[in-house]
Amino acid sequence: MSDLLNLVGRLHAHRIGQAVRAASHLQTSIQPHALVVCPLAMAGEDTAVHAIAVGPIGQPPEVYVIPDPRVRDKQYELIAWFGEKLEVYYAECRARGVFPQFWVSSSGAAGHLDILADRLRFTRDAPHIKRTGELLTYATERLPVAGQQALFTATGALRAHYCTGQQESEDEHLGALLTWIQPPSGIDIYQAVQRAEQQVMGVKTDPQFDTDHLQPMLAAYHKAIKAGASEREMALREARIREALTPIVTNIYVAVQRALELLRGQFTAAPILDELVRTEQQTFEGFMVARDEGQALPYRDRPRGAAFKIAERELAIQSIEKGSIFGDTMSQARARIEGRILSGIVAGKTSTKVPRKTEHRFELQTEQTNLHMRAGDELAALHNPKLRCEIEHVERTGATTRVRVLVTAGMRIPGLLPDNGAHLELAAPPPDWYFLVVTRKKMSSRLAETPWTHGEAGLPPQGGAAEGRPNDLLAAVEALR
Repeated sequence: MSDLLNLVGRLHAHRIGQAVRAASHLQTSIQPHALVVCPLAMAGEDTAVHAIAVGPIGQPPEVYVIPDPRVRDKQYELIAWFGEKLEVYYAECRARGVFPQFWVSSSGAAGHLDILADRLRFTRDAPHIKRTGELLTYATERLPVAGQQALFTATGALRAHYCTGQQESEDEHLGALLTWIQPPSGIDIYQAVQRAEQQVMGVKTDPQFDTDHLQPMLAAYHKAIKAGASEREMALREARIREALTPIVTNIYVAVQRALELLRGQFTAAPILDELVRTEQQTFEGFMVARDEGQALPYRDRPRGAAFKIAERELAIQSIEKGSIFGDTMSQARARIEGRILSGIVAGKTSTKVPRKTEHRFELQTEQTNLHMRAGDELAALHNPKLRCEIEHVERTGATTRVRVLVTAGMRIPGLLPDNGAHLELAAPPPDWYFLVVTRKKMSSRLAETPWTHGEAGLPPQGGAAEGRPNDLLAAVEALR
């Protein structure tokens, strides 16, 4: 059911020949100081960069091209150049109290940076290369976390705001996606998309270009090296490779800039972004403090660190799900379809005097058929989350569902209590953004000693009871929650 709106949007886009909006507010915080990073790699090379374009939002790129990324010294030259820019950028972010943000073209480019960072941070013979990998790791490790604001793909951001008339997998080509959003006049949309797909927009060069142009130039370059060619001839060989790759990587860079311009010009920021930005700032500062203290980035997380990361990601998913519906109409529409919003008419409002307080109750009558709510759930009003209620009883009669609630907060705010006959929408309360801190404290105390289930010896042998093994295994596991 959650894909229903996406399906409707795609069908409508297919019918009219143009992408349609799929969000009412901007779902990503575009930092004005963000860097656009566009790497380009040879086919078959997953841990090397042949060319890279880097630049701030709204500015022309700086392009660095090496003749052959398979030559280690040349590859290190490019990484060192990129690393210097990262050092300066990170230092500026810390001085201003903000966090670094990177934009790439597609998930393929983001994945390439992830693999590159993972390889570079364990380099032993070049400290400056290792440092580059460590700094880049901050952004790549944040990518899987829901609501992160450090690393974005242009295709992913556009898909969150627009529906096209093609398959979702085809939206990974940035040129085709931009064509759907801003189609040229006088040309059939599918012909325009087909033309756009002829241009490289990912992280790999076109195979036909490699065969016809790049490979002969690389062969001539290495032949000149073996023949002991002069510096002038070698510079000429390198310049030809640079001239061939610079337009390709620059074109990708321009497309990412165009996507950012679209997002910034068409949408206003969603209310949830303020908290996401604050969280990202704290995460970045913690990462840099750890680097200052010389803490190494592990190749594999230990049980304690892995538990913290899992808890962080799970809470991030829950927080985004709850927080996105407050202030964003499209998110609210999806939540209604999924049954996460209770929408109905107020009836049977009562006020009962009890010792030291007055209890307010009312009933919401709705014809929704897919509600996922039960007695004991806490709800908040969409128009003002200060009004909180607790479900006491749910009853369905024919096509009508009656939900009886007790007002738990907000009853003293003038005009906040709804009257009989009023339309009211309730949903799960906004997330507690500080709950992660509380959770980490509890986990820290519980995991002060590594549980026997994660010891180096693994599970105890089946033949006999090992020392320290609890009698009730289920109770021991539940105690870790």
